Amino acid sequence: MENGDRPAGPIFYLVAALVLVIDQITKQWIVHTMILGQSIEVVGTFFRLTYVLNDAAAFGLQLGGRWSFIVVTVVVSAFILFYYTRSERTLTARWALALILGGALGNLADRVRLGEVVDFLHVSVAGFSWPIFNVADIGVSVGVGLLAIHLFRKEGPSAEADGSEHELSARTHDPGNQGDPA
Repeated sequence: MENGDRPAGPIFYLVAALVLVIDQITKQWIVHTMILGQSIEVVGTFFRLTYVLNDAAAFGLQLGGRWSFIVVTVVVSAFILFYYTRSERTLTARWALALILGGALGNLADRVRLGEVVDFLHVSVAGFSWPIFNVADIGVSVGVGLLAIHLFRKEGPSAEADGSEHELSARTHDPGNQGDPA
């Protein structure tokens, strides 16, 4: 296996695990300190902690029962791991996939354990209330946003990822290089 063929390593798994752990700790804190349906203002009505259980997908979409979500999440998580370890070389995509994986696993843990997902972050602006969400949802949303940036930007392989420190070194030591980062 060439240097460029191996995944970035433990950072990917650490980021995914960190999202999962923070998600589960915050959910446990909510479950143990709030009553289901309770809402606590943090920043007026703009930002509240509101403890709800969600048996639907993102934004309340119904895509089947509990087992449908579990199967889809396991398949998507396996695909992310396969794709990451086999082909992805860019830092943006790596961060995106790690965040999505951590978020997916956070909500999967709830679905397996409780049959539904604990949501508690509640944002309202000018009378519009955003669907209540959790840390796992933030990981998935930010990850999807980064993945979109990656796809639109068509980012090339990173120096760290593909072992091209030599290429970077050659560019910085090129006498014709006048310091232009492009």
